[in-house]
Amino acid sequence: MTNARRPRRDAIANRERLIDAAFVLLGSRDADISVSELAAASGVGVGTAYRHFPNHEALVRALYDRAVDEFASRIESVAVAGSAWDQLAKFVEEGTLIVADTPGVRAVMRLMYDLDPDYAPARRAVAPFDQLISAAKAEGALRDDITAADLTLTVFSLGSFVGRPVGPEREALSRISRLVVDGMRADGAKSDLPPAQMDQPAFHAFMHRSNAAPPQVD
Repeated sequence: MTNARRPRRDAIANRERLIDAAFVLLGSRDADISVSELAAASGVGVGTAYRHFPNHEALVRALYDRAVDEFASRIESVAVAGSAWDQLAKFVEEGTLIVADTPGVRAVMRLMYDLDPDYAPARRAVAPFDQLISAAKAEGALRDDITAADLTLTVFSLGSFVGRPVGPEREALSRISRLVVDGMRADGAKSDLPPAQMDQPAFHAFMHRSNAAPPQVD
């Protein structure tokens, strides 16, 4: 049998360019997007775009898969050699920044649910996450009534203030995530907090501005 040919390097680059451009567009307007519109925004030919994503559903599914994979890889990269509580606290803090750094992710999630509400590749992380929560409770660090939904909702709530935080904004998100998680502790311990560096004008901009300018798509 003849082995299937690997995708050409330029084909892979074009696909990644299209996906990056889609997240930029969705993050700036939180709405839907078509394959032809994406082609125009990314500078990739319409025919090439449709070869990668022959219809709207294929595009949305690819965006959703990218978001899930990126979230999983970044969370795995911050696993600490410490207590279960340390790992949960880091999950909330890093997860908050991931959501903030990818403002188009909520639009992608809504679009995917409209197309296929049963599609949930992230379910593979449910069992390990539940085990980590149980371990933190067994340590006496986490309140017995805290659920996985509580922690995940915290991540998406805190990460949705504004897209692409920079400088003191990132410090502020790290700080508030630690304060919120401390409210879930059973042992009364307190986290070390980043210094409060955001003055009133910076806080006003953080709460009122649109998403920061996205990185350029080459």
